[in-house]
Amino acid sequence: MFPVARHRVLAVCLFSACSVLALPDGLIAQTSPVIMVEIQCNPGTAEQWREAFEKNEVPIIREIVQKGDAFASFTYFEAPLPAQEVDFVLLFELKSFGGLDVRQMPPHMERLLRRLGPERFSAYEKEMGTFEKTVRVRILRSYKVQ
Repeated sequence: MFPVARHRVLAVCLFSACSVLALPDGLIAQTSPVIMVEIQCNPGTAEQWREAFEKNEVPIIREIVQKGDAFASFTYFEAPLPAQEVDFVLLFELKSFGGLDVRQMPPHMERLLRRLGPERFSAYEKEMGTFEKTVRVRILRSYKVQ
């Protein structure tokens, strides 16, 4: 067996064993999708990015979570580790995987577009783009025991 394949088999076995040990009889692990967005800002722009994000996007995201529309929860972290090449990590827990089936604008950006109008929204996106060096988006799973 190749070393990489052996590590994968060991990881799957370890995960399976842990999930059996962690879940007592009668409990079910429910999964929900989590979108993780990692943002690395251009040098000297992290503070400007944070201010614009907190002013324009965070209130809309919190409103979506409160209404129970598309997001189950949201949180973000600033500079999780100083040596890491990430300035911000955004975590969006979605209500279901169904929202990932269709290519569409994220719900908070759609509402921001409606609130600002096309011209101001375009200017906002352009400004945020000047702050951002890299943006990585990953889909993860969160496990909840019921």
